[in-house]
Formats: sequence, C-alpha cells, structure tokens
Amino acid sequence: MARTVITNIDYLVTVDPGRRIIRDGALVIQGDRITAVGKTAEIKVQASDDIIEGRGKLALPGVFDTHVHNAQQLGRSCGDEAWSGPERLFRRLWVVEAHMDKGDALCAARLAQVEMIRAGTTCFADPGSYFAAETAQAAKESGMRGMIARTVFDMGTTVMGNLPKGFFEPTEDALARADEMVAEFDGSLDGRLKAWFSMRVPVACSDDLLRRLCKLAEKRGVGIIGHACENRDEVIASHLKYGMGDIARLEKLGLLAPNLLLLHMGWIDPKELHMLQKRDVKISLAPSASMHQAMGNISHGKAPEMLELGLALSLGSDSAMSSNYLDAIRQAFLIVGGLHEARLDPKVLRPEVAVEMLTIGGARCMLWDKDLGSLEVGKKADITLLDTMRPEWQPVHNPIANLIYCAHGGCADTVIVDGKVLMRGGKVLTLNEHDLYEEAADRAKSLIKRAGLEDTVASIWPMH
Repeated sequence: MARTVITNIDYLVTVDPGRRIIRDGALVIQGDRITAVGKTAEIKVQASDDIIEGRGKLALPGVFDTHVHNAQQLGRSCGDEAWSGPERLFRRLWVVEAHMDKGDALCAARLAQVEMIRAGTTCFADPGSYFAAETAQAAKESGMRGMIARTVFDMGTTVMGNLPKGFFEPTEDALARADEMVAEFDGSLDGRLKAWFSMRVPVACSDDLLRRLCKLAEKRGVGIIGHACENRDEVIASHLKYGMGDIARLEKLGLLAPNLLLLHMGWIDPKELHMLQKRDVKISLAPSASMHQAMGNISHGKAPEMLELGLALSLGSDSAMSSNYLDAIRQAFLIVGGLHEARLDPKVLRPEVAVEMLTIGGARCMLWDKDLGSLEVGKKADITLLDTMRPEWQPVHNPIANLIYCAHGGCADTVIVDGKVLMRGGKVLTLNEHDLYEEAADRAKSLIKRAGLEDTVASIWPMH
C-alpha cells in the first residue's frame, strides 16, 4: 500500500496521553491510518512514498469545528446587529433558511466546507437544517469528515415568536423524516459521515417530540445535537413556558446523556452544572457568535467550571449568519482571551487547554475519540499542517502559545482527512473555488431578495 510521509516537521503536536511535542518530527500514513509517529531520523523513507515537506510547519491532529450551520453560508451578515435572540432567529436566520432551495443549500455547504478546509478544519458538526442530504453531498465532494442532522421543529408558535411558514412540521412527520435521514447517512462516505438527531432549539420542540427523539437516538445508537442556554431570551422563554430552564427540562425528559452535544451553553446555574457532570453531557462553545450577537456567553458562562468538572469541551464557529466566519483556531483565541478578560485571570484557561478543545475535546464531543483527536499510531490520518514561516508566528519560543495567541486558520497549509490530501500548499484540491464563488454570489443575491432582507444587510454608508 502506498504511503504518505510528512518529514522534518518543526513541531509535531501529538495531543497523545503524554502531550508530547516532537521537534523535527515525522508521520507515516498508510491508507486511512497513521502507522508511525516519531523523529524524522527514525523514519525510513521509501522510493515510492509521497513526501510532504514539514519544515517550517506545525502539525496538529485534525482540527474540529463542532458547531457549523452549512446551510446558512449564503446569508453571511444577515444576523448582524439583531437587537435580540428572537429577532435574530425568527426574523433573520430562519427566514433565510425558509426561502432556500436545494441548489442554494448545496452551494452553501460547498462554500462552508471550502472555508473550513482553508482554516485547517478536518471535521465539523452541523446542528441541523432541512437540507441534510445537500450537506452530505458537499462532504462527499470536499472530502471532509463531519456529522449532519435534520431539523425537527413541531411548534410554529413559541413564547419567543412565530416560526416562518413551512419551517415546522407535525411531530410524526418531523420524527419520521429525521429517522430516515439517520438511517440513510450514518456511517456513509466510508465512515467519514455521521448522522445524528437534532433538537435545534428546545423552545420550538414539544415535550413529546424530545422524548421520542431520545428513544430514536437510543435505537439507532447515535447522538443528539442542539442549542441550549444560548442567550437570556431563550432561558426566560423556557421558564415562562415550562417553569424551568433548558437543562432542567432536558433532564426531566431524559435527554441528558453522554451522547448529547449541547451548543453555546452560556446561561446555566450551578445546579445545572452538576446535572451536566452527572450525565457526561458534551459541550461546544462559540465565543465569536456570543461576541458578535451580544449573547453574554463568555461573561456569564461557566467554561472554567465545566473543565474542572471533567466535562468534554470543544469549539464551534456557528455560522456565517452568527459569528460570520468559520475558523476554529480563531475561536480558540477568543475563548482564552475572553475568559482572561471576564475573570481577570490570565491563567484561568491556558493555551494548551484550548488546543485540547480543538482536537481531542472535539473528538470526545463527537464520540469519535477512539479514532480521532490525537496523532498516534493506529488512529485515523486526519492532520492539519500550519505554516509557521509567517510574520505573526515569528519568532517561536513556545509553539502552543503562538498557535493560540498569534495564529489563525489562514495559516493552514495542508489538510488531510482519512489519509487523503484535501489541501496542499494552500491550494484546495477537492472543490473548484473560482466557479463556486461566482455561483455563491448569484445565489446569495437572489436568496436575500426573496427573504426580504436586502435593506437589513446594506451598509449605513451610501454605496454608489
């Protein structure tokens, strides 16, 4: 079997149990697995090997972005300066999705995945849309690893507002279609794709739907992903409707479990923290979305406490309509810097912990840590190579500090998933960027016009 060998890596960040950083390191890939990790001098190169030069590079386990709405990519900026959570969701984001067709969704997913590949991301978790099949098709083309889900809303009227026409379904239909999607796509693309159930936003899901969703996930042996405790508006809405917050409600309904991945999670109390710990619930934080949308998830959040309790934490970019970019490495700086500021403590979250959130933490959150999240023999060959020969990296006294405090996803040079090279030397090999950008521009213009948001996205400065 042909091998790919990455040699002369300046800093090989293994994130293995010993958390080793190997200088002048090397990796050997055969098929979809890593077969050797060590010093370059220890690796015997064969004439038939495909050699990737690692000099001037830092190697990481493939980067996870555990909160990405692929379908929202064409609505970039549509969530800007929304005055509340209900305004953003009910009158902006979901309106855009409600006006999309399958062609829009496929284009959006391709564009989202190009952006992620260019940011060094190898694996994403999508919390759901009505276009799971189109997201799967884009993953087939791009070569990325990921998880998809289908939205299940069965409440058109909520305390927060009314959902767009056609953006919710009868309970039976929603469950049946989600179950069909999971049965079709889970484990597809040679195991690169997972399919989970989505509860999207609990306030628009009935108790009956959530209970039955939980049973379906148990039956299929998959996870559930959804937003919770996202902002003050949603917490208030949950208390007004159910007399309790999201976490207490999910506990009552039986959803809190190790296969549940909750997103944002900024507005929780100490009692809810212990519920999460008891059930080993997984968490994805999206600091850029919180900052952009004024959610308060960093100033009110409990990330350091979650880490102390042993919860699995990861990072997500959310969407082009919420944080406005898909770059997990930038998220790492924001969660570290944001918590330093909020807690007035420059050691409350160390850069090494942020690297864990990008890698092994992401793998744990997606129930993939047996195969992913570290550079070890036998694990899947998902690898991110970052170019350190850039002004923002130099000089390098501490590569982990530079990675979190100085770098960004644009430093990504090479991205490998399942042993296949998706980007090399900064060139994406799996998707045609030029044609994609032209199509996206045309589709986005038409979509925003149909959604009636042309004035919403316009600059307050005149454009002539």
